[in-house]
Amino acid sequence: MSNHTFRPRLWAVLLTLLLSAGMVTAGVWQYGRGVQKQAMQADRARSSMAPARSLLDDVIAPARGQSRRVVVEGRYLPGLEVRLDNQPRQKRPGVHVWAPLQLADGRRLVVDRGWLPLGTAPSPPPVGGQRIEGQWRALPQPGMRLGTPKSACATPRPTLVNYPDLVAVRCLFGADTLDGLLELDASMPGGFVRDWAASGANEIPPTRHFGYAAQWWLFAATLIALFIKINLKKKS
Repeated sequence: MSNHTFRPRLWAVLLTLLLSAGMVTAGVWQYGRGVQKQAMQADRARSSMAPARSLLDDVIAPARGQSRRVVVEGRYLPGLEVRLDNQPRQKRPGVHVWAPLQLADGRRLVVDRGWLPLGTAPSPPPVGGQRIEGQWRALPQPGMRLGTPKSACATPRPTLVNYPDLVAVRCLFGADTLDGLLELDASMPGGFVRDWAASGANEIPPTRHFGYAAQWWLFAATLIALFIKINLKKKS
């Protein structure tokens, strides 16, 4: 016969089940994101090795998280650059510099020239006709928006923006701006720091997602172990 009793309160059972289920679910989500990021990185590696195709053959941006290596010709438009805010790199605050490139047919596209530390003035883009290569991808989106960002269509025109959507991008650069973003290849002149990640330079790597998943599952296991230890008592 056992010399221990296990009679937890009903509310304690329900609370423990609810919290542990939430932790396990969070871990599963983080693990899934890690697997997804691994697939994105593999896709980007394949894309970077493929020969560049003319962007004008297909201007539709790939699905979010994917990219396509392209080449395009045009001229940078001076004085219209903006900086994408909240872009830390190696724990340093910074921005990404976006510049419009005008094509021969009058349309424009946004070129991400790379990362700069916060407060650093970007040098102007190259002058004259340019033939540039890079990764064509969908416009980036934040994981979460905090507060209401300042309108990109406001007057005076802002030079610091926070993840503008297509409507805002066309307010900044013109109504004929293509829906997408060209990440300037590291071999191209006129750029800054360009260590692009699978879905943008500010993405969380897969290994960190797997680490977060392990932490959530460890929290759930610890909670259950504590619940059992607290409620398992010796008989008097």
